[in-house]
Amino acid sequence: MLAGILLALIGTADVVRARTGTDAAPRRVLATVVVVLLWIGVAVVAVFGLGLKLGSVAIAIVLAALWIATTTPVRPADTRASATPRPVWWRRSGSWPSVLLAVALAVLLLSTPSADPSGFVVEWQRGSAPGFVAAVPLAAMVGGVGAALFLVDSANVVVAQALPPGLSPDTVGRTVADDGGRRLFGRRPRRDAPAAERERAGDDDGTVLLKGGRMIGPIERLLLAGFSLVGAFPVVAALIAAKGIVRFPEIRRETTGYQAEYFLIGSLVSWAMAFAAAGMCWLLAQG
Repeated sequence: MLAGILLALIGTADVVRARTGTDAAPRRVLATVVVVLLWIGVAVVAVFGLGLKLGSVAIAIVLAALWIATTTPVRPADTRASATPRPVWWRRSGSWPSVLLAVALAVLLLSTPSADPSGFVVEWQRGSAPGFVAAVPLAAMVGGVGAALFLVDSANVVVAQALPPGLSPDTVGRTVADDGGRRLFGRRPRRDAPAAERERAGDDDGTVLLKGGRMIGPIERLLLAGFSLVGAFPVVAALIAAKGIVRFPEIRRETTGYQAEYFLIGSLVSWAMAFAAAGMCWLLAQG
Protein backbone atom coordinates (compact mmCIF):
# COMPACT_ATOMS: atom_id res chain seq x y z
CA MET A 1 0.00 0.00 0.00
CA LEU A 2 2.89 2.37 0.72
CA ALA A 3 4.11 1.90 -2.86
CA GLY A 4 0.78 3.26 -4.08
CA ILE A 5 1.13 6.26 -1.78
CA LEU A 6 4.60 6.96 -3.16
CA LEU A 7 3.32 6.81 -6.74
CA ALA A 8 0.40 9.07 -5.83
CA LEU A 9 2.77 11.66 -4.33
CA ILE A 10 4.99 11.65 -7.41
CA GLY A 11 2.07 11.59 -9.82
CA THR A 12 0.25 14.55 -8.28
CA ALA A 13 3.45 16.59 -8.18
CA ASP A 14 4.28 15.91 -11.82
CA VAL A 15 0.73 16.71 -12.92
CA VAL A 16 1.16 20.14 -11.31
CA ARG A 17 4.70 20.63 -12.64
CA ALA A 18 3.75 19.66 -16.19
CA ARG A 19 1.01 22.27 -16.26
CA THR A 20 2.83 25.28 -14.86
CA GLY A 21 4.10 26.01 -18.37
CA THR A 22 7.31 27.75 -17.33
CA ASP A 23 10.12 27.76 -14.79
CA ALA A 24 9.62 31.44 -13.94
CA ALA A 25 9.84 32.19 -10.22
CA PRO A 26 6.16 33.11 -9.62
CA ARG A 27 4.91 29.98 -11.35
CA ARG A 28 7.50 27.86 -9.56
CA VAL A 29 6.40 29.19 -6.17
CA LEU A 30 2.75 28.60 -7.05
CA ALA A 31 3.49 25.05 -8.17
CA THR A 32 5.42 24.37 -4.97
CA VAL A 33 2.53 25.60 -2.82
CA VAL A 34 0.02 23.48 -4.74
CA VAL A 35 2.23 20.39 -4.50
CA VAL A 36 2.73 20.86 -0.74
CA LEU A 37 -1.03 21.19 -0.20
CA LEU A 38 -1.72 18.09 -2.29
CA TRP A 39 0.95 16.13 -0.42
CA ILE A 40 -0.56 17.15 2.90
CA GLY A 41 -3.89 15.85 1.67
CA VAL A 42 -2.35 12.55 0.55
CA ALA A 43 -0.54 12.20 3.89
CA VAL A 44 -3.76 12.83 5.84
CA VAL A 45 -5.59 10.18 3.84
CA ALA A 46 -2.72 7.73 4.25
CA VAL A 47 -2.41 8.19 8.03
CA PHE A 48 -6.00 8.78 9.12
CA GLY A 49 -7.84 7.12 6.27
CA LEU A 50 -5.70 4.02 5.65
CA GLY A 51 -4.03 3.61 9.03
CA LEU A 52 -0.44 3.82 7.77
CA LYS A 53 2.28 4.83 10.19
CA LEU A 54 3.37 8.44 10.07
CA GLY A 55 7.03 7.44 9.79
CA SER A 56 6.35 5.28 6.72
CA VAL A 57 4.42 8.09 5.05
CA ALA A 58 7.27 10.49 5.84
CA ILE A 59 9.70 8.13 4.07
CA ALA A 60 7.45 8.12 1.02
CA ILE A 61 7.35 11.93 1.04
CA VAL A 62 11.15 12.10 1.20
CA LEU A 63 11.46 9.71 -1.74
CA ALA A 64 8.93 11.73 -3.73
CA ALA A 65 10.81 14.95 -2.94
CA LEU A 66 14.03 13.36 -4.22
CA TRP A 67 12.24 12.48 -7.45
CA ILE A 68 11.06 16.07 -7.87
CA ALA A 69 14.54 17.43 -7.15
CA THR A 70 16.31 15.18 -9.67
CA THR A 71 13.89 15.19 -12.61
CA THR A 72 12.69 17.73 -15.13
CA PRO A 73 8.98 17.85 -15.98
CA VAL A 74 7.90 17.18 -19.55
CA ARG A 75 5.60 20.05 -20.45
CA PRO A 76 3.47 20.63 -23.54
CA ALA A 77 5.50 22.18 -26.33
CA ASP A 78 3.98 25.61 -26.00
CA THR A 79 7.24 27.52 -25.79
CA ARG A 80 10.25 27.62 -28.04
CA ALA A 81 13.06 25.26 -27.12
CA SER A 82 15.58 28.10 -27.13
CA ALA A 83 13.68 29.77 -24.29
CA THR A 84 13.87 26.67 -22.08
CA PRO A 85 16.62 27.09 -19.47
CA ARG A 86 19.31 24.43 -19.37
CA PRO A 87 18.65 22.08 -16.42
CA VAL A 88 21.11 21.85 -13.56
CA TRP A 89 23.66 19.04 -13.59
CA TRP A 90 21.80 16.67 -11.27
CA ARG A 91 18.83 16.76 -13.65
CA ARG A 92 20.98 15.82 -16.66
CA SER A 93 22.32 12.51 -15.36
CA GLY A 94 20.28 10.01 -17.35
CA SER A 95 17.86 7.43 -16.07
CA TRP A 96 19.19 6.93 -12.56
CA PRO A 97 16.16 8.57 -10.84
CA SER A 98 13.87 6.09 -12.60
CA VAL A 99 16.10 3.16 -11.66
CA LEU A 100 16.22 4.23 -8.02
CA LEU A 101 12.44 4.70 -8.00
CA ALA A 102 11.96 1.17 -9.36
CA VAL A 103 14.24 -0.20 -6.64
CA ALA A 104 12.38 1.75 -3.94
CA LEU A 105 9.02 0.47 -5.19
CA ALA A 106 10.30 -3.11 -5.22
CA VAL A 107 11.59 -2.75 -1.65
CA LEU A 108 8.30 -1.27 -0.48
CA LEU A 109 6.31 -4.03 -2.17
CA LEU A 110 8.44 -6.84 -0.79
CA SER A 111 9.37 -5.60 2.67
CA THR A 112 6.45 -3.52 3.89
CA PRO A 113 4.62 -5.57 6.54
CA SER A 114 0.92 -6.06 5.92
CA ALA A 115 -1.01 -4.41 8.75
CA ASP A 116 -4.71 -4.41 9.45
CA PRO A 117 -5.84 -1.11 7.92
CA SER A 118 -8.06 1.22 9.87
CA GLY A 119 -9.42 4.69 9.16
CA PHE A 120 -12.23 6.55 7.49
CA VAL A 121 -11.37 5.23 4.02
CA VAL A 122 -11.39 1.65 5.32
CA GLU A 123 -14.72 2.17 7.03
CA TRP A 124 -16.19 3.72 3.90
CA GLN A 125 -15.05 0.80 1.74
CA ARG A 126 -16.42 -1.79 4.16
CA GLY A 127 -19.67 0.03 4.81
CA SER A 128 -21.13 2.38 2.22
CA ALA A 129 -18.92 1.88 -0.85
CA PRO A 130 -20.48 0.50 -4.06
CA GLY A 131 -20.26 -3.23 -4.50
CA PHE A 132 -17.60 -3.16 -7.23
CA VAL A 133 -15.38 -0.97 -5.02
CA ALA A 134 -15.89 -3.10 -1.92
CA ALA A 135 -14.91 -6.19 -3.92
CA VAL A 136 -11.45 -4.77 -4.70
CA PRO A 137 -8.77 -5.21 -2.01
CA LEU A 138 -7.90 -1.89 -0.43
CA ALA A 139 -4.18 -2.22 -1.16
CA ALA A 140 -4.89 -2.87 -4.83
CA MET A 141 -7.23 0.12 -4.97
CA VAL A 142 -4.61 2.43 -3.47
CA GLY A 143 -1.96 1.02 -5.79
CA GLY A 144 -4.26 1.50 -8.78
CA VAL A 145 -4.95 5.14 -7.96
CA GLY A 146 -1.25 5.84 -7.42
CA ALA A 147 -0.26 4.01 -10.60
CA ALA A 148 -2.88 5.89 -12.64
CA LEU A 149 -1.58 9.23 -11.39
CA PHE A 150 1.99 8.19 -12.17
CA LEU A 151 1.13 7.05 -15.70
CA VAL A 152 -0.32 10.45 -16.61
CA ASP A 153 2.75 12.72 -16.50
CA SER A 154 5.48 11.03 -14.46
CA ALA A 155 5.74 8.30 -17.06
CA ASN A 156 6.55 10.97 -19.66
CA VAL A 157 9.53 11.91 -17.49
CA VAL A 158 10.71 8.29 -17.48
CA VAL A 159 10.36 8.09 -21.27
CA ALA A 160 12.32 11.32 -21.68
CA GLN A 161 15.10 9.95 -19.48
CA ALA A 162 15.26 6.74 -21.52
CA LEU A 163 15.66 8.55 -24.84
CA PRO A 164 19.21 9.26 -26.07
CA PRO A 165 20.30 12.91 -25.68
CA GLY A 166 19.72 13.66 -29.36
CA LEU A 167 16.16 12.36 -29.14
CA SER A 168 15.11 13.93 -25.85
CA PRO A 169 12.02 16.19 -25.80
CA ASP A 170 14.33 19.19 -25.35
CA THR A 171 15.88 18.61 -28.76
CA VAL A 172 13.41 16.50 -30.71
CA GLY A 173 11.20 19.49 -31.43
CA ARG A 174 14.00 21.57 -32.87
CA THR A 175 15.18 21.56 -36.44
CA VAL A 176 17.43 18.58 -37.02
CA ALA A 177 19.09 18.97 -40.37
CA ASP A 178 21.32 16.56 -42.23
CA ASP A 179 23.78 17.39 -44.97
CA GLY A 180 20.93 18.18 -47.31
CA GLY A 181 19.20 20.53 -44.89
CA ARG A 182 16.10 18.36 -44.48
CA ARG A 183 13.90 18.36 -41.42
CA LEU A 184 13.79 15.11 -39.54
CA PHE A 185 10.66 15.90 -37.58
CA GLY A 186 7.89 17.82 -39.28
CA ARG A 187 6.87 18.43 -42.85
CA ARG A 188 8.26 20.87 -45.33
CA PRO A 189 5.72 23.14 -47.00
CA ARG A 190 4.62 22.02 -50.46
CA ARG A 191 5.82 24.00 -53.43
CA ASP A 192 2.23 24.63 -54.41
CA ALA A 193 1.25 25.75 -50.89
CA PRO A 194 0.05 29.34 -50.40
CA ALA A 195 2.72 31.94 -49.85
CA ALA A 196 1.47 32.69 -46.34
CA GLU A 197 1.93 29.04 -45.34
CA ARG A 198 5.46 28.94 -46.72
CA GLU A 199 6.25 32.17 -44.91
CA ARG A 200 4.96 30.80 -41.61
CA ALA A 201 7.00 27.65 -42.11
CA GLY A 202 10.12 29.70 -42.67
CA ASP A 203 9.58 32.03 -39.73
CA ASP A 204 9.12 29.44 -37.00
CA ASP A 205 12.83 29.21 -36.15
CA GLY A 206 12.70 25.54 -37.04
CA THR A 207 10.67 24.58 -34.00
CA VAL A 208 8.27 21.69 -34.54
CA LEU A 209 5.74 21.43 -31.74
CA LEU A 210 5.02 17.79 -30.93
CA LYS A 211 1.89 18.01 -28.78
CA GLY A 212 0.01 14.83 -29.65
CA GLY A 213 2.35 12.44 -27.87
CA ARG A 214 1.80 14.21 -24.56
CA MET A 215 -1.87 13.21 -24.76
CA ILE A 216 -1.63 9.89 -26.57
CA GLY A 217 1.00 8.48 -24.21
CA PRO A 218 -1.01 8.76 -20.95
CA ILE A 219 -4.21 7.52 -22.59
CA GLU A 220 -2.37 4.59 -24.13
CA ARG A 221 -0.69 3.62 -20.86
CA LEU A 222 -3.92 3.81 -18.86
CA LEU A 223 -5.76 1.69 -21.42
CA LEU A 224 -3.01 -0.92 -21.58
CA ALA A 225 -2.79 -1.17 -17.79
CA GLY A 226 -6.57 -1.38 -17.40
CA PHE A 227 -7.09 -4.00 -20.09
CA SER A 228 -4.16 -6.02 -18.75
CA LEU A 229 -5.69 -6.05 -15.27
CA VAL A 230 -9.01 -7.39 -16.54
CA GLY A 231 -7.29 -9.97 -18.74
CA ALA A 232 -8.32 -8.47 -22.07
CA PHE A 233 -5.02 -9.37 -23.73
CA PRO A 234 -6.43 -9.47 -27.30
CA VAL A 235 -7.46 -5.84 -26.85
CA VAL A 236 -3.97 -5.05 -25.55
CA ALA A 237 -2.42 -6.65 -28.63
CA ALA A 238 -4.84 -4.75 -30.87
CA LEU A 239 -3.92 -1.42 -29.28
CA ILE A 240 -0.20 -2.06 -29.73
CA ALA A 241 -0.70 -3.16 -33.33
CA ALA A 242 -2.91 -0.16 -34.08
CA LYS A 243 -0.24 2.24 -32.87
CA GLY A 244 2.34 0.62 -35.11
CA ILE A 245 0.01 0.73 -38.12
CA VAL A 246 -0.83 4.41 -37.57
CA ARG A 247 2.81 5.40 -37.12
CA PHE A 248 4.23 3.25 -39.93
CA PRO A 249 3.60 5.67 -42.84
CA GLU A 250 5.19 8.53 -40.92
CA ILE A 251 8.24 6.44 -40.00
CA ARG A 252 8.53 5.11 -43.55
CA ARG A 253 8.72 8.65 -45.00
CA GLU A 254 11.54 9.58 -42.61
CA THR A 255 14.88 8.45 -44.05
CA THR A 256 17.39 9.07 -41.23
CA GLY A 257 16.12 6.59 -38.63
CA TYR A 258 15.80 9.12 -35.83
CA GLN A 259 12.01 9.10 -35.76
CA ALA A 260 11.89 5.29 -35.83
CA GLU A 261 14.29 5.14 -32.90
CA TYR A 262 12.26 7.74 -31.04
CA PHE A 263 9.07 5.76 -31.63
CA LEU A 264 10.53 2.39 -30.65
CA ILE A 265 12.29 3.51 -27.48
CA GLY A 266 9.42 5.67 -26.30
CA SER A 267 6.80 3.03 -27.02
CA LEU A 268 8.70 0.17 -25.39
CA VAL A 269 9.39 2.15 -22.22
CA SER A 270 5.80 3.38 -22.10
CA TRP A 271 4.39 -0.14 -22.54
CA ALA A 272 6.76 -1.51 -19.92
CA MET A 273 5.52 1.02 -17.37
CA ALA A 274 1.89 0.22 -18.14
CA PHE A 275 2.45 -3.51 -17.69
CA ALA A 276 4.53 -2.93 -14.56
CA ALA A 277 1.71 -0.86 -13.06
CA ALA A 278 -0.78 -3.60 -13.85
CA GLY A 279 1.54 -6.19 -12.34
CA MET A 280 1.94 -4.16 -9.16
CA CYS A 281 -1.82 -3.87 -8.74
CA TRP A 282 -2.18 -7.61 -9.31
CA LEU A 283 0.44 -8.36 -6.65
CA LEU A 284 -1.26 -6.05 -4.18
CA ALA A 285 -4.59 -7.74 -4.90
CA GLN A 286 -3.07 -11.11 -4.06
CA GLY A 287 -2.20 -9.82 -0.59
